[in-house]
Amino acid sequence: MLPSRKELEDKIIESMRIHFIKFTDEVLEKYRPQIDKTVSWYIKGLPRHVAKAEADDLSSEAKIAFINALKTWDPRKGELWPYMSIRLKGAMQDYLRKRGSDPITGIYEFITSAANVYMAFNRTELAKDHSDAEITVESAMKSLNDTEQKVISGYYKEDKTFKEIGKDVGLSESQVSRIAKIATAKMRKTFKK
Repeated sequence: MLPSRKELEDKIIESMRIHFIKFTDEVLEKYRPQIDKTVSWYIKGLPRHVAKAEADDLSSEAKIAFINALKTWDPRKGELWPYMSIRLKGAMQDYLRKRGSDPITGIYEFITSAANVYMAFNRTELAKDHSDAEITVESAMKSLNDTEQKVISGYYKEDKTFKEIGKDVGLSESQVSRIAKIATAKMRKTFKK
């Protein structure tokens, strides 16, 4: 009995993956300009001190993500580079998030650390200030539209990834990331007022 078309395609894809993995250095070298360009583009959107401190690690994370993504890429679902670019951006974002250097995560950490310092020195006024802080956060959230509120709540309160939030709100991971950055900036302006 002859194998089906899908079985033949699966065998070809498996053979390609083995070939890619076997010649990882050559494949990496071929795509190095695109990888470097993606890393540079991502780093440009970061605060200077984060970009300077994390540039080499982000480049390494992107290369590791590229190699790992070769193991799962299916040419029947699209071209290699669009698939890779999404995986690279996600890997760099996850790396910064885990390290605590992500600018979006950074505002949460800043607020948390500031609150802890305040509580350590002002325990007697804690009850009153706690209710004031809740009012401030609530008023900052009111300055956001529904989608922005869902993204911020999902990211900070529910500790979801941008990918998970995207599934909830019907947007791509990159769209959710942009919305989170915009919403965070709006909230910062509200806090400054």
